[in-house]
Amino acid sequence: MYTPSELQMLENANPGASIPGIGAPAGNPLAAAPLEPLSALPTSTSAPIYYIPSSSLVVVNQAGATLSGYDFGSADVYVRAANVTIKDCNFTASAGYSAIGVQTGYANTTITGNTFNGAGVDTELGAWIQSHNTVTITDNRFIDTPSDGIDVTGGGVISGNYFSGAGYTSNGGHPDAIWVTDSTAPLAITGNFIDWTTNADSNQGANNCIRITAEKGSVSNVTVSGNDMIGGSYSVDAGNTGPATGFSNITITNNWMGFAQYGAFFNGPAAGTTVKGNVVFDWTDPAYSANARAAYTTAGVPTPYILYSASGAAVTAASSPGPTTLYGSPNATLWGGSHENNFVGGFGAQSSWGGVGANIFTYLSPGDATVANPDQIANFDPAKDVIDLGHVDANLSPGVAQNVTFIGANAFTAAGAQVRCQENAAYDATDVLVSLAGDSTPTMKISIRGLVTLTAANFALTAAQSQTDLTNGAALAVSSASGSGYPLTEYLYTNVTGRNYSSYAAFYARNMLVADALNLSASTGELDLFDTSGNANGAVTVTRGNGQESISAQGKTLSMACHAKETIQTGGGAANTFAFGAGFGAETIDGFATSGANADTLQLSAAAFSTLTPGMTQAQDLAAVLANATCSASATTIADSHGDSLTLAGLTAATLTANPSAVRFV
Repeated sequence: MYTPSELQMLENANPGASIPGIGAPAGNPLAAAPLEPLSALPTSTSAPIYYIPSSSLVVVNQAGATLSGYDFGSADVYVRAANVTIKDCNFTASAGYSAIGVQTGYANTTITGNTFNGAGVDTELGAWIQSHNTVTITDNRFIDTPSDGIDVTGGGVISGNYFSGAGYTSNGGHPDAIWVTDSTAPLAITGNFIDWTTNADSNQGANNCIRITAEKGSVSNVTVSGNDMIGGSYSVDAGNTGPATGFSNITITNNWMGFAQYGAFFNGPAAGTTVKGNVVFDWTDPAYSANARAAYTTAGVPTPYILYSASGAAVTAASSPGPTTLYGSPNATLWGGSHENNFVGGFGAQSSWGGVGANIFTYLSPGDATVANPDQIANFDPAKDVIDLGHVDANLSPGVAQNVTFIGANAFTAAGAQVRCQENAAYDATDVLVSLAGDSTPTMKISIRGLVTLTAANFALTAAQSQTDLTNGAALAVSSASGSGYPLTEYLYTNVTGRNYSSYAAFYARNMLVADALNLSASTGELDLFDTSGNANGAVTVTRGNGQESISAQGKTLSMACHAKETIQTGGGAANTFAFGAGFGAETIDGFATSGANADTLQLSAAAFSTLTPGMTQAQDLAAVLANATCSASATTIADSHGDSLTLAGLTAATLTANPSAVRFV
């Protein structure tokens, strides 16, 4: 089913259109109650129209017959006469090939105002309608199509129909809404609305909205115009399958196409086709991003220095003397520097590498980073960096602009535009997903390398917040700590604003951010550990005792400011070691992993626990310490004889007992 934003973009691109099934009627106008049952039809095979219950088959042998107001259910209707009309009827998915089959040699069938509803049930139906001769198919409603919607080999008119949902097939079909092959009589496909998005409960993805191929025979004299299409593998596949000589006089003009999985046209269109005046209205149109960037630039670039990428070229602000805006291009890599970096990637996917300075990742349009073509960000530091969505108008309807609301890790609710965060451990990434107004599915996607905890402070969601974060980022002061350097480097940050700390230290191992030490107060600190490398480069050792603290990585150790009380937030994706000796103070570790490929290790001083004696095993040491610990369903707190206190948040005594190698007494 299309999303509200997809439909709104179609209506914006095709203003004033009367879309079948939405702005214009389509389907059976009659209520279900007064419809005639199949039992109302004669069962004698000598009747001009008869019903065979044993095979669920209706046969029409009467030329000029009209069948109106029937509930045909799952029956197959065979048309074996000319000038037959089937109108205002209901059909469900049949076990046969088609719900209505117009047999070879019988022309001028009219199928209008009917509802075909598969109700999300998988069946062997090959097509709702199959016609081997001239047919007029208008103003019908096709819901949850098993395989094809309409198969035509004999020309005619297909107009004003509504299609929604496909892929409910049990025979392995590749569902096309309209398939034309072996057809040389004039055929007009006009004014249909085809919603060929794949529903979550269908077992087979939808294929093409319209497919014109010659594998069953030559195709010519087909006009495709004025159709509105959303979804599908491709909007149109024309002239690509079958001999090149099998196509002629096929025109595809003035259609509106969007949100196909792979693009508007499959390989072309190719032989024998003329294409003009079609509008692709989805985010693959760079005009959305281009117009947003033009407006942004006209308003005044907010930094004194500007760098431009063209044709995917990389740009770096490493030598920039001050705050810098880096304009991207599709497939470009943007490198930040030691001053404020304002990344404006624009249309297409970019890879941005956060610099030592404050980083603002600015998005101007949903087309700047889509789910199909997301941006990648590395070295994102949540202590100072911001994703700026304040320029994105999340209300696609003409009128008042709408900002995005941050909802953390919660699911989208369609209650206005929203941004949420989702850790993706399998890909060592944190995904930022944005839904537009009224949608519960994401339109934008930004992938941050590593498992990173993001808060509302990491987002600018209004124009005022955008300006404030740029001002704060420009004022941020950064310097290298004494004695630090590759492979483990410490940067000191002061004049931090808008956070619950005014200074902090960041540690980079092999140029990858691995830890932030936040100075919350004179006595309280927070140490955030990140897994931004996806391998052992991100693992650190934290050592505390006797009022001192240090961090080690890549064979190098650096001292940190030691607070009497500290909370460590682990990144969850690296095997970290915590070595605490006597006098480590009051410590909390949140996210300690006791098992798995990236299990953490806790080392405590055996001499600090009077209950431990030489000769005890590791498991016995742990059992003795836990016997005197404070345990609950949400945490375990261990106290030693020096007055130190360690809380392992989220871990129970049972979990620790089951993983005795996670805690060692040395």
